Amino acid sequence: MEQITHELRPRDNRTREQLCAALKSLLCTKPLDQIRVREVAERCGMRRQSFYYHFTDVYALFEWSVDRERDRLRRRQERCFTGRQALRSLMRCIEEERPYYLALRSDRRPGQLQRVLRGAAEDLAGQMTVYYARRAGGELSQEALRRRTEVGTGILLALLDAWLSGQLERPEQLYDTWEEWMRQAALGEAWQNQCV
Repeated sequence: MEQITHELRPRDNRTREQLCAALKSLLCTKPLDQIRVREVAERCGMRRQSFYYHFTDVYALFEWSVDRERDRLRRRQERCFTGRQALRSLMRCIEEERPYYLALRSDRRPGQLQRVLRGAAEDLAGQMTVYYARRAGGELSQEALRRRTEVGTGILLALLDAWLSGQLERPEQLYDTWEEWMRQAALGEAWQNQCV
């Protein structure tokens, strides 16, 4: 499933984006392993051979789409001012592309959903960790920051997965649960540092 690499012209990138959009559209109706190159190419109004100029198969296109989506999420979060705003933005992105994210979740290769969401979740967890540590009146060592960010990322990924699968019905449940955990963790760390 190696992606074909050559010098990309702007037109090539537009074509790849069209193929990606066609794949996402098809994922609304069927699982990834049932989608054929012919279907994707037809949705773009191109011949099957043109698809192979850009990708070796549907899975290579899917991999490319995963990388694009991960970068898009991180860029979108950079424009947010607060942690809550960034989390809402992330959830809106997921909701807008729900069939795609459900396909990531059910992909035969485990961890695809986390692969897309991890960067955005790490950025958000790091920001929230620093914010709540300062509000609690303390500064974290690099090791404590790394450790808390790692745990906060894992919790956020689990909550996003639960929300996507329908276990959490309202987005507010996710915001409130995660934000409360981050706040309590910062207060606990500040209290522990005062006792030492």
